[in-house]
Amino acid sequence: MNTADNLDIPVDLFEELYLTDHHSLKNKYKFLGQGASRIVYAIDETYVVKFSKNKTGKYQCKTEDYIYNSIDSKYKKFFCPIVWYKEGMIVMRRALPFSEILGFKHGNIFDYTSIKRNSDFFISVKNIAKHYDLLYPDIKAISSWGILNQKPLLIDYGCTNALYDKYFD
Repeated sequence: MNTADNLDIPVDLFEELYLTDHHSLKNKYKFLGQGASRIVYAIDETYVVKFSKNKTGKYQCKTEDYIYNSIDSKYKKFFCPIVWYKEGMIVMRRALPFSEILGFKHGNIFDYTSIKRNSDFFISVKNIAKHYDLLYPDIKAISSWGILNQKPLLIDYGCTNALYDKYFD
């Protein structure tokens, strides 16, 4: 288990969710979205939970946990905080997705925000993506970004080039 931001983290609830049939959660929690490998629910206004739908989803959860908990502290600000992890499930802080703000899911984040390609922010994110072998089209996708505490950050950063080449190419 990992924690972030010194919040009063409801670990018992996360453990209970982990043991629950994930399909039954749609009756209790707000469905936020899904991709090819994971499904996301809002636990409340503070947390979201991502469940893997297959082995690639498990890999993505593990990758996000690894990145967030191993990256240099000066770069953590670019990533949505991971507060709890177990194989196949991850709990993050709940950020407001850019796709919700902008009203569409597809497109390049740099074309629709004030984040510029030559900014220190962009260059840092690009270097981090290269270091962790993150799939660049995912990193620049609007759907991978959100706002938390009035700052932009990645909310979906679990897909690597190796994973993509193996399962999606």
